[in-house]
Amino acid sequence: MSYSALFLHHRFKVVSGAFIGFLLFVSASLFFPMEYSATTRLLVIPSSSLGIDPYTAIKSAERINENLSQIIQTSSFFERVLKTQAQFNFNPSFFNNLNELQKRERWAKLVVTEVVPGTGILSLSVYNTDKNQAVSWANAIAFVISTQGFEYTSSNVQIKIVDTPLVSRFVTRPNFLMISFLGFVIGGLLSAGYVLNKYE
Repeated sequence: MSYSALFLHHRFKVVSGAFIGFLLFVSASLFFPMEYSATTRLLVIPSSSLGIDPYTAIKSAERINENLSQIIQTSSFFERVLKTQAQFNFNPSFFNNLNELQKRERWAKLVVTEVVPGTGILSLSVYNTDKNQAVSWANAIAFVISTQGFEYTSSNVQIKIVDTPLVSRFVTRPNFLMISFLGFVIGGLLSAGYVLNKYE
């Protein structure tokens, strides 16, 4: 019997396995916190960009953004953000009673950066179970970058907030769409492997 005929004959087992994988993956994801995201974007303009070609200016901005992406993850930057708590009214209580390693790990999960290629734009997403808190944290982080980010770069730069935080309408972490797809595919592959091994 050919593979196609074999799988067609046992298609119910393969499809059932795919749906079982789908259900298991989705069920497991429910044990994780349901988080919304607030995304803001900043534009980095190197002062040296005046009088040089646009390509070189963009590449310079991208390098600065890559450096800033790493700086944002540091404890030094985190402490600067905490100092703006009264101004932006975010809640830092979930960092209480954590050791230094745990704080850094939680901070890395809270904020995710992305350098937009060819634009000089740094995209910043902040995750929180509360939409308002996600926006407050994003505002605070963007403020610190735009007002103090130049202190972490090797050249004078202008950093401007070009998009205020936009909060997601639905939960973005965990990514149920991706998890569902993976569960369906993995379940299908495992059941197909079972059928191949048992009935070939």
